[in-house]
Amino acid sequence: MTAHDSTRLVIVRGPSGSGKTTIARDLRERMGRGTALVEQDYVRRKLLWEKDTPGAVNISMIDTLSRHALDSGYSVVVEGIMHEARYGDMLRKLVADHQGISVVAYLDVPFDETLRRHAGRPQAAEFTPELMAQWWAKDDRLRVAGEIVIRPQSTAQEIVDRLLTAQLELVPGGVCRRGDRSV
Repeated sequence: MTAHDSTRLVIVRGPSGSGKTTIARDLRERMGRGTALVEQDYVRRKLLWEKDTPGAVNISMIDTLSRHALDSGYSVVVEGIMHEARYGDMLRKLVADHQGISVVAYLDVPFDETLRRHAGRPQAAEFTPELMAQWWAKDDRLRVAGEIVIRPQSTAQEIVDRLLTAQLELVPGGVCRRGDRSV
């Protein structure tokens, strides 16, 4: 088991350009000091400078960083595309092992909308729509109990509010038992 019942684990996943990073950073700010932010892009692209491939080191490093922070009494927000095929087993095990409250959210944003959003981002020149298409995976949910599916019409503020509220609805030791929910 990981951490204790006072810690919170929030996993925010979705396609490139869906708003994950903005939401995760705002959420961390609202959760306050004592909340760690583990960003897939930072670990994979900056820290390790590796490609996103099956069995890549960043997968186990995200797990290790998250567990260490949780075990040290921090709440943790984990954010990234983190395709289910490569990251799913690790993320599901992290949620299952976490003794505190876990919230899992998937930003379900259509590809055309991610392209529109990406065009206005500072990193728009870093990768092309063609590259984003290679990363695309339709309905890439983890399919854990209580996974919150966020629809594209939701604003970042609404999503952060929903994820904060979800933490209050849960009991330590697991994700929400109410089944799949959409926002």
